[in-house]
Amino acid sequence: MLSPLRMAVRLIQRCRTEFIVVNAAFFGLFVTTMTVTLLNPEIQPAVLDAISGIVRTDLAVQVYLSGNVLYAASATLAVNLGIAVMLIAIPSFLVPFFGVVFAMVFAAAYGVTLAPIGPYAAAMIPHSITVLIEFQAYIVAAFGAYLTGRIIFLPAAGEKRSIGQRYWAAAAYVLTLHALIVPLLFLGAVYEAFEIIYLVRYFI
Repeated sequence: MLSPLRMAVRLIQRCRTEFIVVNAAFFGLFVTTMTVTLLNPEIQPAVLDAISGIVRTDLAVQVYLSGNVLYAASATLAVNLGIAVMLIAIPSFLVPFFGVVFAMVFAAAYGVTLAPIGPYAAAMIPHSITVLIEFQAYIVAAFGAYLTGRIIFLPAAGEKRSIGQRYWAAAAYVLTLHALIVPLLFLGAVYEAFEIIYLVRYFI
C-alpha cells in the first residue's frame, strides 16, 4: 500500500499539466506584481499599511523577537496551515474554485510586499528559500481546490456518482494532498524561524 505522501505525489503526476498551470499562474502573478512594485516603489508602503490594518502584524513581530525558534516555528506553521485549510481548501467545497482565486490574490499581494526595496532589500536573499518552500505548499493547496471544483461542480459527461459521492472523492483528494502540504509548511516554518532569528541580521 502506498504511503499518503506517495499517493499525493502520484496524484500530482496524474494531473501534471493542471499542476504546472497552477504553478505558472501563481509564480507568474508573484513575479509580475513584484516587478511592478520595483518600478513603482510607492505601492509597497501603501499595501503594507493596508495589511497592518487587517492583520495583527505586531503579534508576528513579537513572536520572532522572542528569539525562540520552536515558538516562532510553531506559530508560523499554525498560521500557514490555517491559510491552506481555512482559506484555500474548505471554502472551495462551497464556492467553486474559491481557493484557486484566493491563492492567486495571495501570490499577487506577496509580490508587492516582498519586493526587495529599501534598506532591508538584502534580507530577501535568505528569505527567498522560505518563499519557495511555503509557496509550493500553497500551490499544492490551490491545486487541491482546483480538483475539488472540477470533481464536485464540473463533473465529466456521463458521471454516475451522486453529489455526495463527488464531495467524498474531492475530500479524499484534498486530504491526500495535505500529506505533502503539511511537511512543506513544517519545513518552511522551521527554516523561516531560524532564518529570521539568526540569519537576517547579517543581511540588514
